[in-house]
Amino acid sequence: MKKLAIFTAILLSSIFSACGFYPYGEDIRFYFLNPNNFSYQAYSPFYYSSLSFEQDSDLIILTQDNEKLWRKYCNNKVLLRDISTVLKDFSYSDIQENSPNLFLRYLYSKKDIEAINYLKFAKNCEYFNTWQDDPWERNENTATAKRDDLLNQATILASKSRKADFKKRYAFLALRLAFYNKDMSKIEKTYRQYFSAEQTNDVIDIWALYFKAISEKNPALMNLYFAKVFAASPEKRFVSWQYFSSKVPESDVLNLAKNRKDKANVLLLYGLYNPEKNLENIKQIYAENSKFDGLSFLLYRELGKLEDWVFTPYYSLFSGSTIQDFDYSMNDFENRNTLKILERSEIDREYAKQVLEFIDSADLSKVENPNFWKYARAELLLMTKNYSESLSHIAELENVLQSQNPMRNNVEIIKALNLFANQTYGNAKIPDAAKDIIVKNKNNKHFIFALGRELEYLGNTDDAAILYASLDNPSTENIDYNMVYYQSLSNSPKTYGTYYYEYFDYLDAVYSPEQLQSFITKIEGLHRNSDSFYSNFYSMKPSEIKSLYDLLGTKYIRQNKLNLALNTFNKLGENYFDAQYSLWERDGRDGYYSSGKIFNQNPFYHLKYTPDFIPEKEHFRINKISVTKKLIEYLNKANNPKEKDRDYYYFLVANCYYNMSQYGNAWMMRRYSVSSEGNYSIREDNKEFNTASLAKFYYGKALENAQTDKFKALCLRMQGRCENYNYDFIAENSADYSSQDDDYENQRFVENKYYQDLKSKYSGQYKDMISGCESFKAYLNARR
Repeated sequence: MKKLAIFTAILLSSIFSACGFYPYGEDIRFYFLNPNNFSYQAYSPFYYSSLSFEQDSDLIILTQDNEKLWRKYCNNKVLLRDISTVLKDFSYSDIQENSPNLFLRYLYSKKDIEAINYLKFAKNCEYFNTWQDDPWERNENTATAKRDDLLNQATILASKSRKADFKKRYAFLALRLAFYNKDMSKIEKTYRQYFSAEQTNDVIDIWALYFKAISEKNPALMNLYFAKVFAASPEKRFVSWQYFSSKVPESDVLNLAKNRKDKANVLLLYGLYNPEKNLENIKQIYAENSKFDGLSFLLYRELGKLEDWVFTPYYSLFSGSTIQDFDYSMNDFENRNTLKILERSEIDREYAKQVLEFIDSADLSKVENPNFWKYARAELLLMTKNYSESLSHIAELENVLQSQNPMRNNVEIIKALNLFANQTYGNAKIPDAAKDIIVKNKNNKHFIFALGRELEYLGNTDDAAILYASLDNPSTENIDYNMVYYQSLSNSPKTYGTYYYEYFDYLDAVYSPEQLQSFITKIEGLHRNSDSFYSNFYSMKPSEIKSLYDLLGTKYIRQNKLNLALNTFNKLGENYFDAQYSLWERDGRDGYYSSGKIFNQNPFYHLKYTPDFIPEKEHFRINKISVTKKLIEYLNKANNPKEKDRDYYYFLVANCYYNMSQYGNAWMMRRYSVSSEGNYSIREDNKEFNTASLAKFYYGKALENAQTDKFKALCLRMQGRCENYNYDFIAENSADYSSQDDDYENQRFVENKYYQDLKSKYSGQYKDMISGCESFKAYLNARR
């Protein structure tokens, strides 16, 4: 199944692309292990990912084993670069005595005709060492015959060669030609004559064993051979893994292994096939061959798994990056909450303890790379929340690792995470000892976000927001990590599809006005004091600070704290809002009209999808300041017992609150975007935005002060409209809601108490009010 992982991921990607992007897999995986900082590049196709692993040819470091063998043949008198040029770039005709290539010049100077003839023959074979000679297969018979001819020549040359090296080289060419001719019997015969699975002294022996493994009929023995090839030849690792059959019982293969080294090789491949917890396999390999670099790599891979299992849910609040977890998060409605997700992280921290206990029990003087094992211990201590001991262990590592050692950067990253997490709630800050590390790694977005999340968990939302804000720096978009996707602790099953990747949207949804004001104050103080760390790390532009004040005022609107909102908006001034929320203002990013932000109608006098029925008695430019100011003014008039038109002003106030809901033309007073697919969110005014309950309240106040039946009927009609939104909101958030219920509309109408009051109290006006909106104007005019 794992061999289908990449295909499955692509298929899932196409499905979700059709329905809209939702991050999963590698999009959400958190990891801090930088493979460039460790010495396992020869295993790079098997680095852990949400796809188990995948081949990345750009990361594969060729070992040049064949070039090294040739260099040894030349008594180390020739550079590997010159040998590689001949082997990879030269054609048959390029092999000449007058060639400037130093490898060829050496061979000709030694009159080594056997070596020169071998190189020419090998070049003659190159074209036929592929399946791609003719995509239409028109010359298949010709290619097969030519391979047979070359194969026979190679066999003869192998038998006649005076040097053992060239006997094997010609025999290997025969094996490869037989493979491409699908002649397994020839592979068996040639291998028996010139090679032995018990004697794999150089790269030619290993490559020959690879073809022998392909022709082997015994599945257990085939697996044993591929395990030997995998361990010995980085260049053959991915194809050996592909041929290796994990369905063959492990015990059957181990029974054929004649020594501990071979057993460790076999266990390594079975370990790579295990996408789940692999500690027992690692322990077995340690017992068989503790010096095996494959053992260290499996530990490295297990650490990568644990980073995903522990850190992805803990920091991003997504359930996990693997395909199985993605399916779980999309379909398991009962567990769609952050507490369940964090429980998953805690469960896997327990497994991290088990891995840590194994490392503590191991003799690090007997492993391939003791410093890596020590690093693994430090990170596992972080995972298990033993921050003090992890920091103590890191101090020891820092004394051992030189500053130029690449692993030191990973050590510093883990150190910073420990320093942040090892603080008490309410007293957390950005530790001085971590500041240089942060500046050095400011382009590592997942690392920076993790630090911010630690501070947020510990109550320091100011510095958390600064770290989050730095992730939006356009200069870091294509460096290291691309984008961080994350969710909120406030997410509920209904908001599970809500995720964030820009700090402004996160602050918009999650921060309280008090937290946001504190953050703005902190930022302004940093600007005044020119703090060196923040200036080196991230300095917020004045335009961003203005946007934050806009957001602060908007949050006060959501809380219906109109005076605080107006005071905040006034700090920005009319010019700011005219530029941000005007018909003629173009969006700075794409040059198109910002139609989503435009106040195109006066919210006191116009209602969406309703013919105009209220004449505009006052004309003013519409923006957040003017709307807030007028709302305060009209409320004051409506609440004044001496005002003769209280019913009229209450009605205008109700209109404004109605328009500030998702159903109105001034929704941008409360939101920065709306969606036709639904606007349920974790914002504190979520219910108000979806139900227009304040509008219903003030239409009721207008009704209380109304003096004519027709205007009272109009007020009830508007209250009924708002009540229907409330029914929709309740239904959509109930477990048994079905948008396909044919009786829903009728039931909603019957249960609407405002419509029933309209019918019972104003029966003469009922038909006009319910049949449509055409009579609204006449009923408003009948107010007096």
